[in-house]
Amino acid sequence: MKAAGTWSLPTRWLHIGLASTVSLQLAISLFMEPPDEESATALARAAFEAHEFAGMTALVIVLLHWAWNFASRAHGGLSHLFPWTGAAWAEVKSDIGLLLKRQLPEGGPRGGLPGLVHGLGFLAVTGMVLTGATLFFIFPETGKPNDTVEFFAETHEIIANFVWVYWGGHIALALFHKWAGHKTLQLMFNLKP
Repeated sequence: MKAAGTWSLPTRWLHIGLASTVSLQLAISLFMEPPDEESATALARAAFEAHEFAGMTALVIVLLHWAWNFASRAHGGLSHLFPWTGAAWAEVKSDIGLLLKRQLPEGGPRGGLPGLVHGLGFLAVTGMVLTGATLFFIFPETGKPNDTVEFFAETHEIIANFVWVYWGGHIALALFHKWAGHKTLQLMFNLKP
């Protein structure tokens, strides 16, 4: 089964922006240290600064993506990403039924299970950039962080765990679609109008 149609060009660019910034953020998080950590090396502190910069870039991309979802009716608008009711939910259940029969549902620019998976990942990334942006503005340059900063830092770390799982699962599912002969990756990363 091949994916029908293609995503709009703005959707493809926004996806590439999110994929790039989220991947960079996750990689940097493996060796960065906050500036208040006394044992942090110069490289770990520089990585923290890079994480902040990339995080603010990710925030802009997420906000643009939300604006695009609200303003555009491309691919069903928000019901594509959040198919909680009616026919959209029936499509999710149908896709789950195919999985139970060991058939990979069609990927690509459609609702159903692929749309729901994208929506859940988008919510996780949104939570991560919002908590990260809050930390960017309230994290003290010197001294120990207060309880509010600690709360947002812990929340940011918890959400980051979901984003790690989503990131790995998203890449794995994209590869499954490729191996099944679907053109999902080709359609997403084709930047021609």
